[in-house]
Amino acid sequence: MRRFLSTAFSISTLCLAIDASSATKYHRLAWDGDASTSAVIGFSPDGNTNNPYINFGYSTNENSWSSQGIDSVSTFDGSLNSYFVRLENLTPDSAVYYRVCDQDGCGDRYWFKTAPADESPFVIIAGGDTRTGHTTRREGNALLAKIRPLAVMHGGDFTNANSASEMDEFLQDWTLTYSDDEIDGYNYQRIYPLIPTHGNHEDDNYSTICQVFGVDFNSDGGCSPSDTYGAVQISPLLRVYTLNSQFQESGWSSYATDMNNWLENDLATSGGYSNWRFAQYHKPMFPHYSGKSDNPTLFNWWAQPFYDYAMNLVVESDTHLTKLTEVVAPDNSDFSITDTGGTVYVGEGSWGAPARSANDAKFWTIDMASIQQFKVIQVSADELNVRTAQFDANASTLTREDRANNPLALPDNVNWWTANRIGEAMLLAKNSDGRSIIVGDSNGDGELSLPVTDDTFISSRYSSSNFDNDPDGLLADGSDSTYGTLYSLIKFDLSNLANCSAISSVELELNITNRSSNDYGIYLAGSSWDEGSATWDSVGGSAVLSQLATSFVPTSTGTLSVDLGSSGLLDSWLQSENTGLVIASLNGSNGVDISSQETGISPALRVAADCSDTFSEEVSQVASDDVFISSRKEDDNFDSDSDGLLADGSDLIYGTLYSLIRFDLTDLNCHQYIDATLELNVTNTSSNSYGIYMATQSWREESATWDSVGGSSILGLQVGSFTPSSTGRHLIDLGASGIVDSWLNTSNNGLVIASEGGINGLDISSKESGQSPLLTLQTLCP
Repeated sequence: MRRFLSTAFSISTLCLAIDASSATKYHRLAWDGDASTSAVIGFSPDGNTNNPYINFGYSTNENSWSSQGIDSVSTFDGSLNSYFVRLENLTPDSAVYYRVCDQDGCGDRYWFKTAPADESPFVIIAGGDTRTGHTTRREGNALLAKIRPLAVMHGGDFTNANSASEMDEFLQDWTLTYSDDEIDGYNYQRIYPLIPTHGNHEDDNYSTICQVFGVDFNSDGGCSPSDTYGAVQISPLLRVYTLNSQFQESGWSSYATDMNNWLENDLATSGGYSNWRFAQYHKPMFPHYSGKSDNPTLFNWWAQPFYDYAMNLVVESDTHLTKLTEVVAPDNSDFSITDTGGTVYVGEGSWGAPARSANDAKFWTIDMASIQQFKVIQVSADELNVRTAQFDANASTLTREDRANNPLALPDNVNWWTANRIGEAMLLAKNSDGRSIIVGDSNGDGELSLPVTDDTFISSRYSSSNFDNDPDGLLADGSDSTYGTLYSLIKFDLSNLANCSAISSVELELNITNRSSNDYGIYLAGSSWDEGSATWDSVGGSAVLSQLATSFVPTSTGTLSVDLGSSGLLDSWLQSENTGLVIASLNGSNGVDISSQETGISPALRVAADCSDTFSEEVSQVASDDVFISSRKEDDNFDSDSDGLLADGSDLIYGTLYSLIRFDLTDLNCHQYIDATLELNVTNTSSNSYGIYMATQSWREESATWDSVGGSSILGLQVGSFTPSSTGRHLIDLGASGIVDSWLNTSNNGLVIASEGGINGLDISSKESGQSPLLTLQTLCP
């Protein structure tokens, strides 16, 4: 229920002499419009309170204060009653002091700050998913109080069951966000404006955020699902768009249409007047946890208008992890990375709710981790500085004076998450179109830091147990008294290397938390695994130790870099299967502890490469020459033969048959070929195995004969083989053969298909008889 009562009335002395506490609790503050001049104060009764009202002013001299009665009341889930006072026409960039009063007097003293009306900088916090993990939620709330932001963006899922009792707990915990101040001899508590978002755990009541926080985004004086989206203008610097991702669910299409029409109109008419534009909603377009499905509807709704109207930063929730993305732009049904300006997406929740595995990196993901966090964003006219704060009690506390002296100040000793390649802070600037670009980003030319996709450890003594997300991080030992032999398994996302060439160095970076005097080997993992299911048994125990790449001795705690440049690990992962690496003791039983992506600084793979001005492209070449040759008709040329291309170990008519195929690569303008696939259309099957060989000498299809090419001496290095047991398309991977590099760097004599034994012949269509042989190259082009 929402009820509207009388509005402001002026007083000067009413209640000033009364200092008994009013019977109210759960004080909160919300922004839903112009943050420079308005705010919604909310509170709940704590016993018998009659006709509560607000006394407020711009100094601690209560004789100068005004009074305003409640504007509305609401009851959430049948029992959580709330009163709301909407303050309008406030003075920008000002401290507003207030007390809630009722028949018994006035209660505790609170204050908040209105947003500036100029381009003064500020700090804002953004996070979501406070529904469970209450201990961690409280740690995050306490950290917020130390940071003293101007405001807080909450991405939804305030509680788990969306019940009154759980909302009571949330609001009780929210009191930990208050900062204690002594001002002019009075004890005040600074309270921070919240900009709430509807999450899926609020789905049983789409009016939750207006019933609990009093927001009225559409300014119609009511409380309805239409109040789950809107814009807050936080000074000329920032406009925050709050959207409802749950409108993609069945039955909400008309609300979705209204919301999306409003969004495009507001972006077009008002968005451009702010230096920066943020968006928040609950469900990510592309979650970074494999257990969550993509939300293409949200992508189709918002990705393009976000790009068109220069949305700078998008904060998503729901998945319970952290992520940072490249600057991206929509590209068909996905994002593409752009260095000319776009949108950065961050998230994804975990302000209390237990972190899920960050195991679904995209090619446009910079880094991700399974940690609990919120974002701390410094906003100034020319740049954004985005950090990820993890929750603990070690941070210092900013005082009221600290914040007044420096609106961008941050406490010391905050446990900032260190993102691969980026470090603790992502610095964003704008291009001439107002779109985001990453400042000081090394992705274009220099060092890449590749994110971990999986990390865990396995134990010989607990051979069927999975230790993903273990609080001990990553462990390795030759013979631990509890776990037996311990291996750490680590795997990295290599997708960022797709556009790179000239890799000059590879370093594994580990954060050692418990040192050891023993030698530890780094091995190529011999089999595939994932962190959510890997056990000693599932990976075959010690059989997971394949090639020993190098070794190290973790003699001290802290960051340890291990050179993998000459190990061949990276080449192996790129050219075959990315099975990751294994860290195992080479001697002794003095174990080493390493922080995992869930417990602290994540392992990183730092790669120096040239990624500038390159793009990945798939190129397909049809055969420029193809013919077969016959040992029994050694002087005959079979170009354009109606049989196409033939190969056989010993044909009754032709004797030994070879097929010669050549692809003209002279028009290619790329400097690296990362994959090569030969495609053949088999028209007559064989149970025999056929080899693919490099041709040793030059030939032309219109003149090639058995004798002219030197007979079997045409067979050079074998680069592949296949068994044509079925007609139709056959793909033969030549990526690891180096054949394309050889053709480009020396001479391109093409290839030869010849039987590896037996006399069961093979027929292939030629470029004259049907589908031509095809060479498909995955390239990096300037």
